[in-house]
Amino acid sequence: MRPARLVMAGLSLVLVAGCAAQPMTRERAARLCADEAREADGISGTLRAGVGSEGAVGGGSLRITSAILDPQSEADALQACITRRMSGDNRPPRRPGFSIAIEGDFQ
Repeated sequence: MRPARLVMAGLSLVLVAGCAAQPMTRERAARLCADEAREADGISGTLRAGVGSEGAVGGGSLRITSAILDPQSEADALQACITRRMSGDNRPPRRPGFSIAIEGDFQ
């Protein structure tokens, strides 16, 4: 066997091993669930501002979902998400309803 083939085979095994599924821990589940928990009350958004070469710039976004009709505390949503992920269910929760997003920039 050529040395180049041996090296390529070794690299392939290392890459495949690196792609193996990571075990779910409470800490990893909490990191993955943080964004979902922040949106549990149905309202989320961002605001950005700065100064560029053409003066002040900024913008923002506001997202309102149907969760606003049945809000959950961030702590309750985080706990529910962690429990769901620890049981092996990695799908996001399905909530019927609507989502409205408003985005804009200003100069």
